[in-house]
Amino acid sequence: DVNPSYGTKDDLRRLVQEAHRVGLRVIIDIVANHTSWDNVLMKTPAYYRRDASGQILSPYDWTDVAALNYANPATRTYMHGVLQYWLREFDLDGFRCDVAGEVPTDFWEEARRGLEQIKPDMVMLAESHEPELLASAFDLDYGWPGYHALKDAILGNRSARAVREEWEAERRAYPKGALHLRISDNHDEKRAITFFGERAALAASALVFTMDGVPLLYNGMEVGDATESFAPALFEKMPVWWAMKERRPEFPKFYEGIIPLRRAHPALRRGSTTWVKNTDEDRVVTFVRSDASEDVLVAINLSNRAFAGAVEVAGAGYSEITPGAVSSGVAAVPALTLGPWGVRIFGRAR
Repeated sequence: DVNPSYGTKDDLRRLVQEAHRVGLRVIIDIVANHTSWDNVLMKTPAYYRRDASGQILSPYDWTDVAALNYANPATRTYMHGVLQYWLREFDLDGFRCDVAGEVPTDFWEEARRGLEQIKPDMVMLAESHEPELLASAFDLDYGWPGYHALKDAILGNRSARAVREEWEAERRAYPKGALHLRISDNHDEKRAITFFGERAALAASALVFTMDGVPLLYNGMEVGDATESFAPALFEKMPVWWAMKERRPEFPKFYEGIIPLRRAHPALRRGSTTWVKNTDEDRVVTFVRSDASEDVLVAINLSNRAFAGAVEVAGAGYSEITPGAVSSGVAAVPALTLGPWGVRIFGRAR
């Protein structure tokens, strides 16, 4: 059902209809691994995992929830029906699947086949980081290792090289063409603006929006909101403080620049990624996104100290396309300067 705090089922249908009208897609969270203890499924105890004494189990130490039993075919049938119901009845576009790696992969593969009968172009996002999930069940997953490498680099716990190293590890482990949700802010961590500071949070977002994969704009990031300072509230109402855009105008300005930039340059969305060396790789990441028509060079300083050096990029003819930068024609690459937490982006036709 729909939580009355959010409205009615008809409200959800109108929301989806209006989103589709303006070119947006809507997916909802689905928790297939476990339920609350007062869930209606408790009327059928066979749906749940049990210990040797017959007691229903919790996953890990999550004692506020009970683990569903996917060894029982009836559980699978019921959960297939749940997914199909929401897709069919509300014209949703897919699901973000909570702790997807804790549910058997073959369940998701079966579910996918049934859901595509209802909506062939639906999307499945796994809140997990398991290569086998992207073989045929899911379209993309969360890029957790990349997030942790980025966080550690910003906090000075690891070299900025860690970002590249985790990316390379993903490429080795995952099916060719696998997509990852690129994140710098999410519900399981302190807000980026609190964790990293304002300027570093924007540098992290610049990386997320220029890397391959799919960038996540977590609710409130676009105005620099940090109301939920330590971590987003999962069980209390905590609305975004939209008035923050007046106090931190650099945040909406940044996203109003970086999102159109990604849209205007197909190489940033679907191009290949080539990491290139620079003269201080402990602090600075540099890479080129390329497609048949253009190269886009990205340089991001993940430290609070200015950088003046060079980047080992072949060829010439780059022009600066950094949002908000004053264009001066052909850039002086490979020479490069970056302020603390600085971001510069350059493009050239092929």
